[in-house]
Amino acid sequence: MSRVERKRVEKKSKKYFKICLFVQIILLIFALIAVDFEIRGMLGIDEYSLVGYKQLESGQYIVHIMGESHLVDMSKIQGQINKRFAEFGEVTYNIKKSIENKWQKVLQ
Repeated sequence: MSRVERKRVEKKSKKYFKICLFVQIILLIFALIAVDFEIRGMLGIDEYSLVGYKQLESGQYIVHIMGESHLVDMSKIQGQINKRFAEFGEVTYNIKKSIENKWQKVLQ
């Protein structure tokens, strides 16, 4: 087997390994959620499950992950997203203007 063929086989095996690892992790997560749901159903436990959420008020959620609760305020997240989009718009506008200026210099 030549060096090129060996590298190709090695690359292919790495790709399959990564895909298999990803699928196994996804299956593990789904299995944990299913087992947690069934055990809580059989034992009649109404506490928070492995993964879940609950809406409090408009724009606020409590996210439960493995027994810990986290408060998520969607208005803050939306504000940060809007801020990032505005910054991105300013950067693209500045790039567009600099390209137009350079293009005008080339044409003159």
